[in-house]
Amino acid sequence: MSTDKRLTPDEFKAEFKRRGWTGRALAARWGKSETWISKIASNPERDQHWDDAVRGLPMAK
Repeated sequence: MSTDKRLTPDEFKAEFKRRGWTGRALAARWGKSETWISKIASNPERDQHWDDAVRGLPMAK
């Protein structure tokens, strides 16, 4: 996956799920609410640093 390309909402969600994360677990890790994670994931115009962050997630335990 190229890191220069903006993730679509579906790609963003698929990336954290591929790494074994749920929205709830991601919210806890990032100190945000599940609603906030959902809004960020669903926003195709989200800031690039969120795409970078989800691409850099470790595999969930």
